[in-house]
Amino acid sequence: MAPQPFPSRDARFRAFDDSTSWLKVFTVVSASIAWMLVSSGLIMLNKYIMVDLGFEYPMFVTMMGMGMSGILAFLCCYIFRLVDVNEKLDIKFWFQRILPIGLLMAITLWTGNEVYLHLTVAFIQMLKAFNPVITMVCLIMAGLESPTRPMVVSVLLTALGTAAAAYGEMNMSMYGVALMLTSETAESIRLVMTQFLLVGLNFHPIEGLMYLASTCCLWLMAGCVVVELPEMRRKDAIDVVWAYPSVFLCAAFLGFGVNALAYVVIKLASSLTLKVLATAKNTLLVVCGMLFFGEIVTGVQGYGYILSLTGFLWYQWLKVSQLAGSDSRTTVIQSPAITTRSV
Repeated sequence: MAPQPFPSRDARFRAFDDSTSWLKVFTVVSASIAWMLVSSGLIMLNKYIMVDLGFEYPMFVTMMGMGMSGILAFLCCYIFRLVDVNEKLDIKFWFQRILPIGLLMAITLWTGNEVYLHLTVAFIQMLKAFNPVITMVCLIMAGLESPTRPMVVSVLLTALGTAAAAYGEMNMSMYGVALMLTSETAESIRLVMTQFLLVGLNFHPIEGLMYLASTCCLWLMAGCVVVELPEMRRKDAIDVVWAYPSVFLCAAFLGFGVNALAYVVIKLASSLTLKVLATAKNTLLVVCGMLFFGEIVTGVQGYGYILSLTGFLWYQWLKVSQLAGSDSRTTVIQSPAITTRSV
């Protein structure tokens, strides 16, 4: 029998490239699924802690998660050396730039957690689609955005859909809506301030998380001492933490996991992929709220949510197209890719 010809060099390289491509696809899919599961799990777990366990102290829960994120990020940077530290910050820079951004992170996460005490999981996810409206207003006020007509139409479509979803909500709480709008506004202002205050810095996302999460934790600790601690001591609420330590530790670790996996997804795919995944996750949580928490979604809410999702995705597509055009002409300075909205 004639010997089989040995594969050519080009054939071997093609086989290697194919296997590498499949491995990358598998890694991206795995990281994306993991981020959706961890992010959704954190939302469900925080609601379980505050509603089912009766631990109605969102500032303390958020402080615990940010503190753990700061500690684990520090270990990654300085102990295990998994991340290269690119920036050395002095105390003046920390006070002038990191501290105000940390305050806005604290407000975003605190109000974003407290809203689960007043609104359903499904309705909260619907309200999150309103974020582009607030973001565009903040960017225009800061002089960083010149909206086009399609962008304005997409934002108005989102606002109309969100208004319809709110109109159809059966368990409306105006205080809960105000909390959600506060969270969205603080997040949008934080993004604008990040572009102003941290421009030109070459932060690794985990390095940025180390600085910002620890600063956010300090703000939350101060707020918790003033607002929540007196009532916690009066009601012996800390006993709930000692009774369910694994639940609280799990929530703290999941907070770091959301940020770490978000970085992996952005690095392997793109920030657009993360935005699409977040939209899909929010839609999934609407369904989970109906199935597992017995939440009712009316027909008006459903149609309103579909309308707001359409506007939301249109807005994201316009922004990506705009950034792609900018990238072809100039270099865009990247700000730290840190996911503060883990709830």
